[in-house]
Amino acid sequence: MSTNTAPMAPMPEHGNTDDPLWRTLWNAYEPVITALRRIPLITDVEISGGEFAIHAQLTDGSHLWITSTHCLPVDPAALEGFHVRRAHHDNPTIDERVYDSTEGEDQAKHGNNVVPLIQAITAFVTARKLALPIVDIFQVQMQGVTAAHTPASAEVQGPFTDRRAAVKEYGYTTHDLMKKGWECIHEQGGTNWPLTIWRQDNAIVTVFVGHAGQAIG
Repeated sequence: MSTNTAPMAPMPEHGNTDDPLWRTLWNAYEPVITALRRIPLITDVEISGGEFAIHAQLTDGSHLWITSTHCLPVDPAALEGFHVRRAHHDNPTIDERVYDSTEGEDQAKHGNNVVPLIQAITAFVTARKLALPIVDIFQVQMQGVTAAHTPASAEVQGPFTDRRAAVKEYGYTTHDLMKKGWECIHEQGGTNWPLTIWRQDNAIVTVFVGHAGQAIG
């Protein structure tokens, strides 16, 4: 399952988010929905003809349809396991079972447990590259101590989704320090993760390319 620090897929865009029934279902199945959004998959609650399901978009235009023995009950306490299928609105040949913990099925021992459900979905969409891409974010950062002995820090440039672009900006930043009379007293990291320490009078600063997290690409 994805960690809590992973970027989350955006909320669905439609007019149902203010509907009391939609909000009731969204809140009732929030543990499942949030975990799916962290895979990350754009996830929604589907309400059609008095029946309810969780719908998760896949990047090839297909989707996951999550129900129980029939539709999802409004009260999760009435669940009888989870049934997950991959389908496509325009291509009926895409129809495969992903997970089934309803009575008598392959994962019945897991019942209403959300953890194996999400693990199975994560493995399925990861193997087929059907989730939204997650990219690393990089930033040029500066940390140090001023001549007045107070801490100083700044995110100089960024964020960048390309580490090479961050390294290039790092070069501009350190060149600017040199032009302003700063003395480089330490250097490490080469062109992969460059870091330098600079001194001017009683001030010391460290400039480096750092990992600033992840985002959905």
